[in-house]
Amino acid sequence: MGKHGKAVKDGGRMVRDDSESLHNGGSKKKTTKTKEKPTAKTVKIEESQEVLDSLKLQQLALNIFKDTFPDVLASETLQSLLQEVKGCLYARDFERAFGRKDYLEAYSVRWSPSRALCYQAVLVDLQQHLSEVFPARRNGKPRNSGGLHAMSFGGGAAEVVAFGAFLRHLHDFTQDQRAQDVDVRLDSLTITDQSSETEPLQDNASSTDHEIDLVLVDSADWKDVSVKLTSGLTAIPTLSKYANAAARESNFPLLDVGSLKTSFIMKNCLEMDRQQLLSLNAGKKTLITLLFTLNELYTASISRTTQFLLNLTASAEPGTLLLIVDSPGSYSETTFGPAGDTETPNKYPMKWLLEHALLATETPDGQENSVALWEKIVSDDSRWFRIHETLRYPIAIENMRYQIHLYRKV
Repeated sequence: MGKHGKAVKDGGRMVRDDSESLHNGGSKKKTTKTKEKPTAKTVKIEESQEVLDSLKLQQLALNIFKDTFPDVLASETLQSLLQEVKGCLYARDFERAFGRKDYLEAYSVRWSPSRALCYQAVLVDLQQHLSEVFPARRNGKPRNSGGLHAMSFGGGAAEVVAFGAFLRHLHDFTQDQRAQDVDVRLDSLTITDQSSETEPLQDNASSTDHEIDLVLVDSADWKDVSVKLTSGLTAIPTLSKYANAAARESNFPLLDVGSLKTSFIMKNCLEMDRQQLLSLNAGKKTLITLLFTLNELYTASISRTTQFLLNLTASAEPGTLLLIVDSPGSYSETTFGPAGDTETPNKYPMKWLLEHALLATETPDGQENSVALWEKIVSDDSRWFRIHETLRYPIAIENMRYQIHLYRKV
């Protein structure tokens, strides 16, 4: 985390070692109340509860994939399909890898779950910055002033579940904060102070239509998969026939119907002009994501990807956030130049190409600005997301290493 404090990974999510502890309801005395200072033991218990809550949500997210595609996971042909898809990915034949419905579903159950958990953890870690484009959740409190407009280029199964789990995290966090606020107000009530009112514990943000409006843009046809997973987020989870009464009584969907809206546009973003991007932004501050996508775009064409980023810059409203997550190090290098026997082609790191497009002063028309049009607010060349050993899923899923960069349009 650099200057903001070292980040440690615990339970598959990032936890700062300088995080403030949650409110601790200590014992009360009949006389003057003193605010108890949190002890090391108290902080450890609260952090442990935070990790447990995070793991519970991660398991619920994994269950979305399991319950949405049970036939795919149980299919005898799954392993052979995965080998075919893996071969296409290794050969960087993305058009073939994502060109069939059964390939997309196989990819969704095998590689998307770990990415969904990672993306959700990234969103949680960045939520203080996301509040700038998410007025309905500013300061962690629900408001009726609008939801989050998000555009995910290269988005598919992982993004749907990640944003759904992120929204559930916000709901749970709000409930906890309100419960603590009520406890504090009840503690401070006196006989003469009868004007205080307590707010209901339910999340009023559910009254806002579409708390998150997620637009997925990709050249592969993820529409059917995204529709199924969006429905899965609002479906009552499948329980074992051996589930006890308590489990059945507490069995609720991850999200309320309508809280997350997803739409899909089948389009190669490198073929989109400035006007098309402008219409997608709809004049709003937006969260734009390129999650394990940008390096693929650079591999296809450095010049066209640079033009896409310049057009994105021209169409984005001030305050828009651009989130880049991709493979780290040499895995995100693009080769450019002669490939003969006597000359060695040049290799460009993705981050260098990205910042040349965003932080330089060139406009889409080739003109020069006096200042850069984006500012970098988060950057890390290497992070790990680790799958906790307690999480359960029908097939093996792996840890992820990635680089992350967040920019704000000025």
